[in-house]
Amino acid sequence: MAVSDPVRVRIAPSPTGFAHLGTASTALYNVLFARQRNGTFVLRIDDTDVERNRSEYELLIDESLRWLGLDWDEGPIRQSERLDIYKEEAAKLLASGKAYRCFCTPEEIEAERKQAQLGKRAYKYSRRCLTNPPESRTEFAVRFQVPGGEVAFHDMVRGEMRFDASLIGDFIIVKSDGYPTYQFASPVDDALMKITHVIRGEEHLSNTPYQLMLIDALGYERPEAYAHMPLILAPDGSKLSKRKHPESNLMLFRDLGYLPEALINYLALLGWNPGTEQELFTLDELVPLFSFDRVQHAGARFDWEKLNWINGEYIRKLSTDELAERLGPFVPQVDEETLRKAARALQTRLHKLAQAIDYLDFLWTDPAPPALDADAAKRVRAAIEAVKDVQWEPDAIEAALEKAVADSGAGKGKFYTPLRDILTGRKVALPIHYCFGLLPKEVALARLERATSVAA
Repeated sequence: MAVSDPVRVRIAPSPTGFAHLGTASTALYNVLFARQRNGTFVLRIDDTDVERNRSEYELLIDESLRWLGLDWDEGPIRQSERLDIYKEEAAKLLASGKAYRCFCTPEEIEAERKQAQLGKRAYKYSRRCLTNPPESRTEFAVRFQVPGGEVAFHDMVRGEMRFDASLIGDFIIVKSDGYPTYQFASPVDDALMKITHVIRGEEHLSNTPYQLMLIDALGYERPEAYAHMPLILAPDGSKLSKRKHPESNLMLFRDLGYLPEALINYLALLGWNPGTEQELFTLDELVPLFSFDRVQHAGARFDWEKLNWINGEYIRKLSTDELAERLGPFVPQVDEETLRKAARALQTRLHKLAQAIDYLDFLWTDPAPPALDADAAKRVRAAIEAVKDVQWEPDAIEAALEKAVADSGAGKGKFYTPLRDILTGRKVALPIHYCFGLLPKEVALARLERATSVAA
């Protein structure tokens, strides 16, 4: 479809919980579309839920988007700071007869719902307050008077969409506490901010006819098009839930040591494909390639294995100095020089940075010496003699140990296993010459001597 300039897109997360993976996914698609067309990406905070909003959650949204490199051009614009605007727009609808005051109590509305259920029909508000409002009540909400007919719009993912508005009951646009509902504040903001394309999750598809009817009723220009992206599903195929699925928490990925550029790459492929075999893309490479005609309609199932593979590939692309720098926050007990040495060995073994803890914890913990038989103790003493006078670097240690293995007549497995157990306390560890070389020389030799003395 033709796209006019200037393009303006937005995301509008709610600060009612931790930053959600779906927020990052939606932000990414908005950024790709905006950058393709030299457009503007707006961050709007939907914070009209007074009871659930928390300032710390907004900070998390800000922090997580910046961590991913999904910077916005305008904002954050907070809906809580625009309440006068929504009141003015609601007053216009009341004055034109397109909205009306509803004095019904929650109990009365619930009674209507139960009647509809008993009659096995979909519930629509009775319009009691439009035709015969109760007297002497002062507390009211504002309802939009649905005009009926058909609501049609273009969806860049799903094509032409049509909804029968006669099936939609008059809905509340301003609550009795004076705060706007999502269905009202969102389209008002889209219109006044001149948002040209609304790119959001599939769960909002059914909201679109409500919002378009309001834009039309207020006399504003509609967005050119909508794009409702597929939902991210949990690994089991269910909807990704904040309560049930840890992968819904965006900052979890940072805490586990996923690289932001790798997560961006993965999210781009979660519901979209480039039409080629290529799977690794930088954000700059994605910008010209992205198109809505290659977005799938069905939900996209989250796949830890695929993310781990992508993240591992990105880790292996880093220089050892950069990997060491990124590892630093995960292993603060390790000095920079030691971490640079370790990075060489870690680079081919990690699929997330937090795994470095499991490989390096022997540097700040002292494992208990294993029980050695006489033959194992003899090989350990041979290893001590082989390395005690060499330069204390992994390569030099490796050469000395290789010679000791050859002289012993034992295989590498039999020779190295007790050494690994003594130095690290683990069955799976870095190559043995790194287990030696990352420890201070006196510490490594002391651990070996202690183990042989116990065996003796």
